[in-house]
Amino acid sequence: MPWYDSPRWWHPLVHVCRRWRYIVLESPLRLDLQLVCNANTPVKKTLDVWPQGLTIVIEESRFRLPLSGANIIAALEHHDRVSEINLITTSTILNRLNKVMKKPYPVLTSLRLRIWKSAPVLRDTFLGGSALRLKELSLIGIPFPALPKILPFCRDPVDVQLRKIPHTGYISPGAMVTALSALTKLKFVYIGFESPDSCPDSTNRLPSSLTHVVLPVLTRLGFRGASEYFEDLVARIDTPAIIYVNTWFFNQLDFDIPHFLQFIGRTQIPASFEEAKLYFVDEGVFIHFGHRDPPGEKGFRIALSIMTSCHVLDWQVACLAQICSKISPFSSNEERLLIATSHPGYESTTNVVFSDWKDYVDNPQWLEIFHAFSALRHMRIPPKLGDIIAFALQELTGARTMDALSMLGHLYLPFSSASTLQAIQPFISSRQRSNHPVTVHLTEID
Repeated sequence: MPWYDSPRWWHPLVHVCRRWRYIVLESPLRLDLQLVCNANTPVKKTLDVWPQGLTIVIEESRFRLPLSGANIIAALEHHDRVSEINLITTSTILNRLNKVMKKPYPVLTSLRLRIWKSAPVLRDTFLGGSALRLKELSLIGIPFPALPKILPFCRDPVDVQLRKIPHTGYISPGAMVTALSALTKLKFVYIGFESPDSCPDSTNRLPSSLTHVVLPVLTRLGFRGASEYFEDLVARIDTPAIIYVNTWFFNQLDFDIPHFLQFIGRTQIPASFEEAKLYFVDEGVFIHFGHRDPPGEKGFRIALSIMTSCHVLDWQVACLAQICSKISPFSSNEERLLIATSHPGYESTTNVVFSDWKDYVDNPQWLEIFHAFSALRHMRIPPKLGDIIAFALQELTGARTMDALSMLGHLYLPFSSASTLQAIQPFISSRQRSNHPVTVHLTEID
């Protein structure tokens, strides 16, 4: 972080000379002077040295905090001065926060709490039931079922992220929508659950005829959880300014997402994109539709991601085939498809040998995927899936040559793919005989 972006930017200035110290400390509010406190800060001594007008930033990113967290707690007791809280905490300290943070924090603008292990539930008395100036809220692994009662009393939130919500912190879609409806300045919201158990009761699902809540300036929406929850959520909201949607559904037998498609239809996100990308990685399979941004312009994007509970490729292909059949309004317009075995946002944790699966993945499921991309003209295949996809394309020969990928004109393969070239030759020859040739390009593909 550059020195001028740090809350400590003013520290060198007050040590230049007595006059500079006077000038800087004379206007703490106008200069937004902040005192940074962590677990090692002797808070009671430090706060007596500096003027009362300085707000307090509490931050501690270490995974092993002192057991008592005494200095953190001492700083939090100055509820009228704390402007930012950024803690990787423990269950012991979180229990103490429940006791200490019962008063309103009138100048608090940013609250970020994270815990790695099981956490106690934050009570409805947390923050005194309101945080009027809160702009950023990020809770990771923190159960806070009373949050919908507090959010309407926060006037200015622009960024709300609830990640890895334990089942003890479950908030129903209806309660979540009601809470978000009061946040008219909200620009980014992420709702992510830790377990598939956090799912709406099938006997108490929201009716589709409910009045829509408008979030007028929301531009980014992220979700991780059961598709039923997301369906109930987007069935009740309109987001006219949205430009990015990222959903990660837990592994399940059936993906029924009609409200998702209707929701996208009520936004400015177009049904036609420049390219689609399929990512097969350890954690699951992702399908992404988007535009390549022209210089100086912001394109519209929608990303639909699905998580599977294992690395098994045949299950990933089956899930993807089902999803593609549900989102044909998007896939049927795509002219470019990139298939990859790595994702820029996810680091591989295992070494999956995809070639071992060529005898286990059903070719018809690959054809279901290809059927969804009826306008496809360019397709890029990665080395690890080359043989598998080539064997699937052997189904498109003879009388079935034009059953799928009828518009395909260019196929991009890696240089070192002799076996793939051999396996794909029946498809290439059959397309040549049908007067719909496909040109094979050998390129450098990771």
